[in-house]
Amino acid sequence: MKFLLKNNVSLFVLVLFFMLPSCSKPVSKTTPTCDGTASTYNSNIKSIIDNNCTNAGCHPNFSSYAGIKYVLGDGQFNSHVLMNQDMPRNGKLSTDELNKIQCWADAGYPEK
Repeated sequence: MKFLLKNNVSLFVLVLFFMLPSCSKPVSKTTPTCDGTASTYNSNIKSIIDNNCTNAGCHPNFSSYAGIKYVLGDGQFNSHVLMNQDMPRNGKLSTDELNKIQCWADAGYPEK
């Protein structure tokens, strides 16, 4: 009897563990679209990165184009910011910011 009770409790905990995540509200993502804005790092991207990435203390090396360039080339930036939208960690970028970044990506991430 004690064995059956222990197994039932374990089964209940296991089922609960898998059911709880399904109760959470899905996070909606914006599909970034370039609106034709001529985005460069210096013109309008640096301020977005400074406000959301470097000032938050997460990526201080992103305060210059040279510091962020390595994540642009290997796809990390595009993956985290535009596709998965799991960065910045402390908040969500606005649709306008995402669109400017998409234009910058489409243009090949120019500095000037």
